[in-house]
Amino acid sequence: MPAADARTQFQRVAVGDARVDLRTYRRYDDAGTPAWPGSGSEVVLVHGIGASERYFGPLIWELARTATVHTLELPGFGTAPKPERQLQMEDFGRIAVQALEAAGIRGAQWVGHSMGCQVVVEMALAAPDAVSSVVLLGPTINDAERSAPLQALRLLQDCLGEPPVVNAILVTDYLFRAGPRWYLKTLPVMIRHRMEERIRGVQPPVLLVRGGKDPVVRADWLARLAAARPGTRTAEVPGQPHVMMYNRPVETAALLHSAVPSR
Repeated sequence: MPAADARTQFQRVAVGDARVDLRTYRRYDDAGTPAWPGSGSEVVLVHGIGASERYFGPLIWELARTATVHTLELPGFGTAPKPERQLQMEDFGRIAVQALEAAGIRGAQWVGHSMGCQVVVEMALAAPDAVSSVVLLGPTINDAERSAPLQALRLLQDCLGEPPVVNAILVTDYLFRAGPRWYLKTLPVMIRHRMEERIRGVQPPVLLVRGGKDPVVRADWLARLAAARPGTRTAEVPGQPHVMMYNRPVETAALLHSAVPSR
């Protein structure tokens, strides 16, 4: 019987002076029972700069066929309140890990998109035993383009390739949720972060994914990032821009499933 409902649980978790918003999704069939047998797996989704959980929508729905899906909105983004101080990438990672621990979420697959990939790497470094595998969708920042003007250009180029619904989600998140001030306060932190160095210490299995037409995350950057950590796998969603998981949720979910370690 097809799943009829994705039930949502919401909790705001305090970590010091920061707040993280967590939502949990499970699909149920028409009889009100879980749409998948057994305990299933767990996935944590972490958004990029300026964004929220909203652009994960189609991917959440697809993953929830066989898993419990948690979305994590970082301090200052989405509906999460803004902290009083600037946070470094290590701070975002530490706060996210502590929020998941407080919520009792452990052993899940951690999936980041864009800047969320940088956060997930810091999470994995802070708590390597708390994660089953790491998937980085469109990981930033390209080490050959580490500047705000270049990143702005790549973002503009990507917008031209995204469907209108994705651009509408991102623009409203940037302007009315995160807001320009917090976005611009976080941007230099994102640009300074050395993903190609930090990923070397990640212990769980890592999969890197890019859209085949993503101007933000080019193929050469993905190859350099993979080479920085031996054993890292790479994949591409053909013909897709930066937000490939919205446009191709089925293919993206299949890649996430492929990264789950066999038991």
